[in-house]
Amino acid sequence: MASLSKKPSVPKVAVFVLLGLYTLFLLWKIASGIDQRYQWDFKTHYCAAHVAKMGLNFYDQPYLRHFCSPDVQQYYSYTPQSIWFFRFFNLFDYPTAYLLFFILKVMALAGLLFLWKKIFLESEGDLGFFVFALLAFNSALYVDLLTGNISLFEQLGLWLGFFFLLRRKLFLFGLCVVLVANFKVVPLAFLILLLFQEDKKKRLHFFGWLAGFLGLQAVSFALSPLLFKEFLRVFFTMLRETSGVLNPSTFVWLQNLIRSYYPRLLGSAPPVLLSYAVFTLAAGGIVWLTGQALGRLKRRGWAETEKVAIFLSCTAYALLLPRFKDYSYVLLLVPAYFALKKYSGGLGRVFLFGLMILSVPEFVNLPGFKEIFEQVWGFMPMWAAVTIWVLYLRYAASLKARPSSQQTLY
Repeated sequence: MASLSKKPSVPKVAVFVLLGLYTLFLLWKIASGIDQRYQWDFKTHYCAAHVAKMGLNFYDQPYLRHFCSPDVQQYYSYTPQSIWFFRFFNLFDYPTAYLLFFILKVMALAGLLFLWKKIFLESEGDLGFFVFALLAFNSALYVDLLTGNISLFEQLGLWLGFFFLLRRKLFLFGLCVVLVANFKVVPLAFLILLLFQEDKKKRLHFFGWLAGFLGLQAVSFALSPLLFKEFLRVFFTMLRETSGVLNPSTFVWLQNLIRSYYPRLLGSAPPVLLSYAVFTLAAGGIVWLTGQALGRLKRRGWAETEKVAIFLSCTAYALLLPRFKDYSYVLLLVPAYFALKKYSGGLGRVFLFGLMILSVPEFVNLPGFKEIFEQVWGFMPMWAAVTIWVLYLRYAASLKARPSSQQTLY
């Protein structure tokens, strides 16, 4: 009698074991790096909370360096009221807080992987997804753990919200979005998904949660106008970040493109506002096309297409934000893998998978992969030739021999 359960193949077991061991090595590497090598974002937030406890301006970087640690390199850039989240970690000395924060992030990651696999990817969440999640988008997941940003907590809140949205629990969806937006503000944009629901109270939920968020910011301003103004100053300053590798956003790409080619073509520096104007046009196009697609998905029936609508919205969100850091691409791990499995096949899927997991050789984040990617990029023409060769081999292998009666003698 044949076994009812299919046993995993030896290669899959080997990949799973190697992936597990490598992941444990990465986690140990970060957890043991208490000597200020890693989680530098958390160090900034920890110091900001320490300065806030003293009643000082925690948006002022010199205060963070003077009263906490001289090697703080970042600014505190979240809303004033969000500092209370980090005040909790001030109950512990920095080494203890460092480990505690990292453990909580690993727990958040475990929750995310469970949600992604069981709710959003389901049968598509195979072993390949875990390899993809580790490597894709220049190792965004590892970068988030390495930097000590709150992005994984942000992602957990958003994907919990998407889960509630799929279950038609609009109140809980709005609550999750507003709680997440209370740190970085911009995730508030996902409230727009409420307007595409079929629930009669969708506008009440949308405007109610929008008013709740704005009211919270108004209270924050009333309690400390100076801190709120400092938050706005830092917030808009950080939106102008121009690093293409650490901030690989649409706006930065367009800005770099204009700065590179405008002087070559016209012999002068580009107007200051040109990149903003071009980005506005591009953003308008992205919004219009996404809106049209969401409308078609809704007409098809939300029960069938709402998950795709969420994935599409996440992708548009990533393209629209002027500042979208390298670790922020964790948001696209599930939408990207889902699209690969559903909307591509054969060699096309393999090619796109390989393209998405490649890293720029000068900015390889995962230990041990720099040499691998150097071999890929340094010999790209050869690998292109290999790809073409394989295509011809596949074509030849697919041909059936012509029947002898139809063969022609020359």
